Amino acid sequence: MLRLTFLTIALAAALPLAAQSPADAATTAKPNNLAQKLIDQGLVKHPEIVIFVMHVKNQDGSDYPIVASNIGRYGKKADEDDLRCINTGKTNLEVNATGNHFEVEMALHDKAKNVLGAIAVVFNYKAGDDKEALHKKAEKIREEVEKQIPSLAKLTGPA
Repeated sequence: MLRLTFLTIALAAALPLAAQSPADAATTAKPNNLAQKLIDQGLVKHPEIVIFVMHVKNQDGSDYPIVASNIGRYGKKADEDDLRCINTGKTNLEVNATGNHFEVEMALHDKAKNVLGAIAVVFNYKAGDDKEALHKKAEKIREEVEKQIPSLAKLTGPA
């Protein structure tokens, strides 16, 4: 009886996982690409970053999913803010709804200055912090990253 109960519990726990689509499963696996390597290196070099994400054009150019981050969500499609940043080149600057993060989202380029997508650099924030200083810091971090991106294919290819 105990064995049957354990088996029932184990099967019940496994069912939600089995019901996930392959795309759902892919969103949880950390990618082994140059983009993720650059995110990981950036976080080590700049421990003040709390969220670091890259939305990069997929191969057919139809969307800009997350290809690298420190918060998961791999494969999540670009939202309106992401696309506005990518399409206009204008940086999005905002304090989040809870007031504890300052978000800087910018267009991301390769070495040849081709637009590849968007990069988001997020810092802890409290009222009175210098937003422009955080903006400049984020731009400098983006420049460091872009110098290491030879092309879209290399960025999304194996690390």
